[in-house]
Amino acid sequence: MKILVPVILNIICCAAYCLCLNQINVCKPIAHMDISIGILFRFSIVIQFLTLLAGMFILRLTRRKFLIALPVIMPVLLWSNHLDIFPHRAFVYMGLSIVIYGIYLFICGYLTNRYG
Repeated sequence: MKILVPVILNIICCAAYCLCLNQINVCKPIAHMDISIGILFRFSIVIQFLTLLAGMFILRLTRRKFLIALPVIMPVLLWSNHLDIFPHRAFVYMGLSIVIYGIYLFICGYLTNRYG
């Protein structure tokens, strides 16, 4: 039960991340959408899932709170590589990744402190 709730929360956060990416693309569509950009968006969802999973394991296995910031490097590096393709949009995607990661860690930390 201790691992099941964060994993389900991980899947919900990844679905919310996917919906936010799609909503950004609906509100401000990309002019020349290519299949590689669609693959990039799906790859970013996998990276977000791995980021949240690593954050959960760090939160559960270590008491050093500064290590929690390490997994957020993965999506930031992914979107920083694509700053030349869509410069302003990449910063929005980076911010979205960081916000979802922060919300996920806040909820997991709350559940850990409340239920042990």
